[in-house]
Amino acid sequence: MNDRQLCEMFGTTLEEVEADVEKYESGDFSDFDFSKPIDGRPTAKMKASTVKFFDFELAAIDSAAKREGISRSAFIRRACDNELIAIA
Repeated sequence: MNDRQLCEMFGTTLEEVEADVEKYESGDFSDFDFSKPIDGRPTAKMKASTVKFFDFELAAIDSAAKREGISRSAFIRRACDNELIAIA
């Protein structure tokens, strides 16, 4: 799943997200409503799961997640989503 497909899933565009990032990073929080969840899949209930990785795999995951600017969990969810889409 690429960034544009992810944006489509949430009913936004990459350009809108980038504009929001610029606004947020500048410290301008006007027009942001942090009291409401984002429409789309994140409103679904999340459940925890334990997955074991080799040390080298976890290091690679952490490195890739850091490059993407996302958490380890978000990176693993994205990887799983990509695989599920590929086999659908």
